Amino acid sequence: MHRETRQTSTDNATADPVLILSDHAQQRCSQRGLSEHHINMALRYGRTIRSRRAVFKVIGRKEIERYAGQAPELRDLNGIQVVSSPEGVVLTAYRNRNLRQIRPSHRKHRNLH
Repeated sequence: MHRETRQTSTDNATADPVLILSDHAQQRCSQRGLSEHHINMALRYGRTIRSRRAVFKVIGRKEIERYAGQAPELRDLNGIQVVSSPEGVVLTAYRNRNLRQIRPSHRKHRNLH
C-alpha cells in the first residue's frame, strides 16, 4: 500500500525527531486545529496504547499531572490522541477525552484506562 507522507525536521539539537504525517493526518490536523507541535508533544509525553494494529499516544489527566513540571502546556492538550502505524507514520489525530473507546489489543491491559 503506497502512502504519501511529509517529513518535517529542524537542525536544532533539542528539536523534536522527524515527524512523518500521512496525507490523511495532514488534512485532519488542519481541520481540527492541531499543529505539528501538538502532535510532537503527544508523541513525547503521551501514554502508549496498542490497539487494532495501531499505536495510540494519548494525553490525559494522568499525563498532565505527571509531566506538569516539565511541560505545563500539556494542560491545553488534554484529550489529544495521535494514531500511528507500528512503523511510526502518523495516520490521524483528534481530540477525545474518553480513553475507554480505545480497546487494548490484549484484554490483560484493561488497567490502562
